[in-house]
Amino acid sequence: MVRIKVVNNMKKILFRISILILFVLSIFYFSTTYRSKKTVKVLFIGNSLISTNNLPGMVADIAKSHGYRVIYDSHTPGGARLKNHNSDAKVLQKIKERSWDFVVFQEQGQYPGFSKKQLSRDVFPYAKRLAQKVKKANDRSKVVFYMTMARCNGDSDNKNVSLELLTYEGTQKRVNRCYLEMGKDNKALIAPVGEVWRVVREKKPRLNLYSDGIHPNVTGTYLAACVFYTTLFDEPSVGSKISSGVDHTTAQYIQEVVDRIVLKQKGRRAVSFK
Repeated sequence: MVRIKVVNNMKKILFRISILILFVLSIFYFSTTYRSKKTVKVLFIGNSLISTNNLPGMVADIAKSHGYRVIYDSHTPGGARLKNHNSDAKVLQKIKERSWDFVVFQEQGQYPGFSKKQLSRDVFPYAKRLAQKVKKANDRSKVVFYMTMARCNGDSDNKNVSLELLTYEGTQKRVNRCYLEMGKDNKALIAPVGEVWRVVREKKPRLNLYSDGIHPNVTGTYLAACVFYTTLFDEPSVGSKISSGVDHTTAQYIQEVVDRIVLKQKGRRAVSFK
């Protein structure tokens, strides 16, 4: 009887130890999962279209209002092209610095509107090389191309390339097409800022999104930040924190347009904007 009692006690002790181990492991699992879901690391590579009004910081603020933490860094020399970034040792250093969840690339504002021949020579090869560098550094990182806004009145200085560049609408169409091709070629995500920008301008022609006809004002940057939040997190931007200097009614309208355009893209790789 004593031997049976000892065995039973040992079984109870082992059972309790097993339960304790499972409890500790479950706590570790759920805390790790929660932390990975709540913290996202993003690297922005581009130029003043990113640095103006601190777009990365605004994206982080919006994400924070939804319960996420964004760790970010950027490299944005004025007027820089993808070609410049490809040969910039600092870019490769930053790509290798962290295990980034997303690496964002942005071409100089005018180049995406150029001819297919010129894009094939001066843009697409460098987009591919940069994407490859990201994947080589960390195969789990996702490449994102920032589809930029066209200049307010088009790009008449380069009208010899195409008469479409004489207008904003024609220029934006060419810019969108360029970024969509880069996304498709590199199996990358597209942050369709330019397309949302086009729709907002079309529906609200009196709403000014530019500071100087080239760069965004704070409302324009807020539009871009909402697009990035929805693109990176695949969640609606409605209800996001509204940045200082942005009209609340305008911000709510922008959020609705962003969600309608971005969230309808399944995969956001082969979407075709008209």
